[in-house]
Amino acid sequence: MASGPLRVGLVGWGLAGRTLHAPFIQVLGELELVTVVTSRTLESELFPSAKRVDTIAEVLADESIDLVVIASPNRFHVEQTLQSLSAGKHVVCDKPLAQTSSEVQSLMAASSHAQRLVIPFQNRRWDGDFRTVQELIQSKRLGRIHYCESSWSKYQGVPRVRSQWKAEPDFNGPLYDLCPHLIDQAIVLFGKPARLLGRIERHRPASPVHDYVRLTLWYEDGLEVVLEVDQLDAFGGRRFALRGQLGGFEKQGFDPQEQRLAAGAFPVGPDWGREERSAWGKLRRLAGEKLEEETSVETLPGDQRLFYQGVAAAISSGDPPPVTLEEVLWQVEIIEAALRSSQTAQVVSL
Repeated sequence: MASGPLRVGLVGWGLAGRTLHAPFIQVLGELELVTVVTSRTLESELFPSAKRVDTIAEVLADESIDLVVIASPNRFHVEQTLQSLSAGKHVVCDKPLAQTSSEVQSLMAASSHAQRLVIPFQNRRWDGDFRTVQELIQSKRLGRIHYCESSWSKYQGVPRVRSQWKAEPDFNGPLYDLCPHLIDQAIVLFGKPARLLGRIERHRPASPVHDYVRLTLWYEDGLEVVLEVDQLDAFGGRRFALRGQLGGFEKQGFDPQEQRLAAGAFPVGPDWGREERSAWGKLRRLAGEKLEEETSVETLPGDQRLFYQGVAAAISSGDPPPVTLEEVLWQVEIIEAALRSSQTAQVVSL
């Protein structure tokens, strides 16, 4: 491994590569973006150390590259991860990591054989709204939680497909786009559920892929977790809801980091992921039948820089990776169970 920053090759320059990966790699001193696989023109003034190449083979042939970041269309994720491992590279792979649990297991075996890390990209663990919910649960301010709702619903009456590959019906749509975030967050908060009921449907005639997903997860202790993406939700915007023995919490709106990145901002400064006061969630605590407290809860600052800081530390220092393959194996098993449940309209055990 070369001394100095880890040298990074990025595969893909669409929304994910250009907006959700490259700015974080660029601002961290532990990493250096040196190569990007794309047919598009790079913004050399923003990414001066990066050169454009046509194929992933050119990245893998460069012995100086330590880490390959895969932000290509979903169908290439497994193949390109395996190619990168065979070339002796560490890998960060965007979600969805794989379509099936057997593919994840093959990546686990290949990672072990190559003695290189495969780190799934689950950046939403470092969203401010999620960190706030995590802190509320850990603090037990609401007592034992019996219900959690996590939604990423917006109204899009006409499908908006930024890239043609996202219109391919296999391995696309909200189940593979947004639900991996929601499922991952549920796993981080509560672990693996015992059983689930899934509904996966297409309500917009013009949509090439499904546009509605509702997963109801049940845990052994009675906890119910509802995960929903509905692209025909005219009142979309509620992100989280918690209900516990001592009260409840609701959070509207979405973490501001992606919007700022899409507008061209780079993730720098102490206030990078801080949210406006008007977007803070509401907490109500009850004493018997009376309202004891109603207050706004300051959203903890989101900071997705922590993902790539964790990647660098895992590769350079042997620290635990920020996201593990074992956790994402659970995620894909839940997606597979959701498909079976939706097809049969029955609860599926995990």
